[in-house]
Amino acid sequence: MITRCWFPFWPIRPFFGLEALWGVIAILGVIFTLIMLIDCLKRPTSKFYNPLTKEGEYDKLIWAVAILLSLSFYFVGAIVYFFVIKRAKPENKE
Repeated sequence: MITRCWFPFWPIRPFFGLEALWGVIAILGVIFTLIMLIDCLKRPTSKFYNPLTKEGEYDKLIWAVAILLSLSFYFVGAIVYFFVIKRAKPENKE
């Protein structure tokens, strides 16, 4: 018998056993990803400063695309965005 694992996509039968757990994780992951995407789109461009790009002109666009693409890859982009941008300590600019 072949079992289908659709995680992280929407599960077809999330009612019994382990499939219910995967369904809950998938729904929570999509909600978390959408929250991170909304935060990314509302955040001013100046908050995306990256020492490699200096200006940060396209950083917002790059993060938004990474978060959207992470929907099909276990929400990695949203998790990385959370730790790198959202939880980053503000630098003291003197």
